[in-house]
Amino acid sequence: MSIRMTRRGVMGATAGLGVLSWGGLGRAGDGGGSIAARLDAAVEQAIIEADFSGVLMLNRGGKVVYQRAVGQAEREFGAANRIDTRFNVASIGKMFTATAVLRLVEQRRIDLDAPILRYLPDYPVRTIAEQITVRQLLSHSSGVGSYWEAIAQKPSQAFVETRDFLPLFVDQPLEFTPGERMGYSNGGYVILGLIIEALTGETYAEHIGRTIFEPLGMNGSGYWPLDLVVPNRADGYTRDEAVPGAWRNNLFVNQFRGNPAGGAYSTVEDLSTFIAALGDGRLLSPQMYTIATTSLFDLGRARYGLGFMEETVNGHRMVGHSGGHFGIAGEVWRYQDLDVTVAMLSNSEVDGYWALNVAVKDILCGPSPATDAWRLGMAMAAAAGGDSVAAARALFDARPQGLEPRSVFEVEAAKARHRGNPAAAERIMQVAAVIEPPA
Repeated sequence: MSIRMTRRGVMGATAGLGVLSWGGLGRAGDGGGSIAARLDAAVEQAIIEADFSGVLMLNRGGKVVYQRAVGQAEREFGAANRIDTRFNVASIGKMFTATAVLRLVEQRRIDLDAPILRYLPDYPVRTIAEQITVRQLLSHSSGVGSYWEAIAQKPSQAFVETRDFLPLFVDQPLEFTPGERMGYSNGGYVILGLIIEALTGETYAEHIGRTIFEPLGMNGSGYWPLDLVVPNRADGYTRDEAVPGAWRNNLFVNQFRGNPAGGAYSTVEDLSTFIAALGDGRLLSPQMYTIATTSLFDLGRARYGLGFMEETVNGHRMVGHSGGHFGIAGEVWRYQDLDVTVAMLSNSEVDGYWALNVAVKDILCGPSPATDAWRLGMAMAAAAGGDSVAAARALFDARPQGLEPRSVFEVEAAKARHRGNPAAAERIMQVAAVIEPPA
């Protein structure tokens, strides 16, 4: 099964069934050395091979085991990323929305299985409001769509308040019968934000700040608009494929202000605090935490509950969320049995994030089919870019039974163009066409 991965979405992944056994595709989990030394080596490799720019932090038992900031928060003036740099966290912010909603459930102000019409009696399309429930919105099973295509048609300054996003999708028919399957929905999380506002009398940002950020001391987190001067805030950057070596700021493809579907700013320190607080009962009761993080839908590699992702790697269960957009990529995870939290935020392209995501998993949990699937995809892209399509195909044909390459080809081809090698990019995309024929 293959789920395409692009710069806009970093949630899906390709799940394989085998483990690579040949040389030349070494894993970050191989060899000795301390966790910090191995993570340093992985970061250095990600800088060279994927232009990684961002921050990585690992805590164990509440103590920092590793932290490192690399790259630039602002490229024009050469301002460096720092441990406390504020990054756009994209869909990681869905956990803030889910937490706020589930706290209202625990206060008996929301019924997970009640139609949203109960909380939004003036919802513009009554027939939809009568069908979908809060539980379905949280789990992306409502059938409500997203708004990326529509939002691109208007200036970003048109979307400041939660209600401003509603016209982008409210008139769209449901994509499927509510509850029958999962369909990732930013629109659904906008509706959840409207419910929060209706019940609390606060704006979404005010409520998240008062009930989550302030009590936890998350002073580096907020929903600041793009035109506000915010100290130590990173801009996001994407590769310019037409001008080799050039980078473009993502300001003109970014949301003007974050909303319930994502786009808050935060730090790795704050995200580590947040994910730890979820697990120790400071935000949700143990019973509600279990409900929220129990998977309802399979994403291939990970699974999805009520606003939270879970993944199991070699028996080690992780709870958290990832997020990404152009020039934005990140994640925060709590490895429950290891008592480890990992937070990573990047303001560059997604391939650097992917590389460190794989390295961290291999170091903490050991090699797995999912990380080997990424390594196979990267090896095939490198073979095509440096040699030939036939060389990449030979790797594919020699793979262990059941192992499918993760879909890295589009991003690797874009990187080849950015580095002035369009011929390599063409060969990489030829491999993609063979391995991933159009649906």
